[in-house]
Amino acid sequence: MKIFFNTKHGFLTNVKRCLLLLLSALFLSISVSCKAAVEYFDYVSELRNNLFLGSADGFSLRIYSVSKETPYLSDGIPQEKTTRTEIYLSAPEGTAECVLEFPFQGKTYGGDMSYDNVRGEYYFSCTLDVAEAKELQCSLTYGESVIHINAKSVLTEDTITPKNVLKIIQTENSELFQNLTDKYGFSGEIYIRLIYEDAPYYYVGVIERTATTHAFLVNAKTGKILARRDS
Repeated sequence: MKIFFNTKHGFLTNVKRCLLLLLSALFLSISVSCKAAVEYFDYVSELRNNLFLGSADGFSLRIYSVSKETPYLSDGIPQEKTTRTEIYLSAPEGTAECVLEFPFQGKTYGGDMSYDNVRGEYYFSCTLDVAEAKELQCSLTYGESVIHINAKSVLTEDTITPKNVLKIIQTENSELFQNLTDKYGFSGEIYIRLIYEDAPYYYVGVIERTATTHAFLVNAKTGKILARRDS
């Protein structure tokens, strides 16, 4: 009987150990899945997902498709975003009044462009989503002159999407994202801006709630991270 009791006791002990191991694995799996379930793209508080460029007769246009939080604050806390089209015009001089017009999906948009003396360029913005457009045919009334500029998107079939760029940043900087992620989500906000300097690039900024910023420059076609700066 004594031997039988010990055998039974040993069997129960092993069962308890197995149950504890299973429970530990289950809790670990739940913890890992909770972190994996965080969609970091939801924490993007500024997104510039298209860029149009065009020039004619000494005038050059830059048009951005953007979504920005309101109010716009680099504080590590994402807010609700609004979608806009922002247009910048470089002109030979800023003395003349400038009126912009462009058609989009059967409607005409535009208006008076304001001149920024500090930046030395004209500016116009409106509530409009042009993210999927390939080009924007703009007409500028500059003083008594009329200039036509066809601004074309820098996006091509092999341009990486903003969402995939963020996945690349996250994968190659997993420790940074893990340190800012807990069961409540991500403690920060993210900027993704499409830029163009002889070729398309992405600027990606990860802003902590301490105002620390981790900035990355990424090749928009290869996904290669070209530079990182922490400030």
